[in-house]
Amino acid sequence: MSIPRMSQHSGHQGQQTPVPGWGTTGTGGGWSGASGAGGYPSPSSSFGTAGSGTPGTERPRSVLGDFGDPVTPRRRRRFRFGWLGALLPILFVGFMVIGLPRIAMSSTSSNELLPVGAFTQVNGRDVVLMPYEADGIWIWDDVFQIRLAAVDVVAGEPIWDVQLNEDLIGAAGVIAAGSQYLYVVTDYGLEIRSVADAHREAGPDDIEGLGADYLAAYAAYGYDRNLNAIIILTSLGEYRTLPVDSLTATPSDAPTINAWQFSVFADSSGSWMYLDSDWDDTTDSAVVGESRFDYGPLSPGVPGGTVRLTGPSGTVELPGPIYNGEFLLEVTKTPAGLLSPEQREQMPTSSDRSYLSYAPAGAPGGLVLLQSTVTANGDEYRLDVLDAATGTVVGSTPMGERATRVMTAPGGTIVVVASNDDHYADSFVLIAPDGTVSLVEVGVPDLFGRRA
Repeated sequence: MSIPRMSQHSGHQGQQTPVPGWGTTGTGGGWSGASGAGGYPSPSSSFGTAGSGTPGTERPRSVLGDFGDPVTPRRRRRFRFGWLGALLPILFVGFMVIGLPRIAMSSTSSNELLPVGAFTQVNGRDVVLMPYEADGIWIWDDVFQIRLAAVDVVAGEPIWDVQLNEDLIGAAGVIAAGSQYLYVVTDYGLEIRSVADAHREAGPDDIEGLGADYLAAYAAYGYDRNLNAIIILTSLGEYRTLPVDSLTATPSDAPTINAWQFSVFADSSGSWMYLDSDWDDTTDSAVVGESRFDYGPLSPGVPGGTVRLTGPSGTVELPGPIYNGEFLLEVTKTPAGLLSPEQREQMPTSSDRSYLSYAPAGAPGGLVLLQSTVTANGDEYRLDVLDAATGTVVGSTPMGERATRVMTAPGGTIVVVASNDDHYADSFVLIAPDGTVSLVEVGVPDLFGRRA
């Protein structure tokens, strides 16, 4: 059936061909069912006039057509849900039952930084390679993993972030990094990855020269700074040397074996203790250049203390009070086999695996790092960066927890790892060479669980 529409008349009054369905003589005011074109009735003669009002005059046609013109019907497409309509309620119910609770649980997810990292460069940018454990749930995916992130230490921006282990069992640490490859050890063995994008190049069982003889033990691998190489103890009790920026291990020579035979071992038990212990040392006094800093109580029995700076110009007492103040130290571990005779004599026991040496954190850049608690009885920590020459505070930030590791990048930027299971667990502190302090988050996923 045709759909009529209203006429749009132009100003032209010339004679036109009679419009189909309209009578020219009238029918006494009634509709004529016989004269209508295509089933349309003819109107009365009173509607048949045009322009002049004279009955019988043919009415001009609009270029858009007139009332009574046959109009081609337009078909409107109906959107039919079909199977999608049946699936939507199921998806909605599934999201409410599974997705929504997991989104709520994602707020309890946490990351904990691990203290064994290293520095390298990616496209000319100084980066810190930071392993961490991701513990919790994020949307559709369980994220109980050991991961490794590369973070620009100047901009504080992540460059890449990759998964190492599929669970939280075992240790993880970056024991060395070159210009091409980095070497990360877990309790599953050694992995070699590209510095540029963390692409896995080899490991644990397909490293050339090692293969199936690898050991799934964190403590079976060590870094020899004199050789700039990874020393590997194999499952056969043999030793391999893997130079940094190489993918091939070769049998170790006699001097190397003698140096490392008591510093790498097959038993992985206690690897967490080996990984975490002795990085977080502090002191009540620090000497940087000609300046000596001491922390002491204000007076006996009074909470809080003060920092005194003694230098060429005399002694200055810095503003306080300061609660539970400590100066951070940067710790260096040297495997027992690489020690000098003097260092060997200073080793507390023959069973120690490495020699620890200490230096005031920030000293090479003329800075002193002071850690303290916010209140006398509190357990939330803060970090103040002092100018070593004047004692002036040039940077400050809350840390939430005690520092567990201090590392200095080749360019002078200081990285302070201060994390526990709840506060700033996914952050570390960056201290620029001028003392500027910033917090950098690591491993924080977006809504869909994606990282850098």
